Amino acid sequence: MSITRAGLLVMIGGLAACAGRPPSTEGLVLLTRDGCVNTETLRANLDEALASFPQPPTYEVIDLDAVAASDVRRGYPTPTLLYASRDVFGMPAPQPPLPEPT
Repeated sequence: MSITRAGLLVMIGGLAACAGRPPSTEGLVLLTRDGCVNTETLRANLDEALASFPQPPTYEVIDLDAVAASDVRRGYPTPTLLYASRDVFGMPAPQPPLPEPT
């Protein structure tokens, strides 16, 4: 799935509006793992989109290979962008048992 910088900005703003709060990156998390070929593209687009905020916010990057095997975030494909613990592309949260990474 390809996403533009403007698309990321719209999604983050839309999720914030649905959550009843102003756009922020409180809870904005990029999930990845070593060898994910699409992480750099998503990260570059995200960085550019966030730079358009008056005070550019930050986000957390989590290596899924470094979290506990029981962490449900391990069930997401990489890269995945979560806002307020929800996938910005609308993928439902993974349910145990979690699949092995591919």
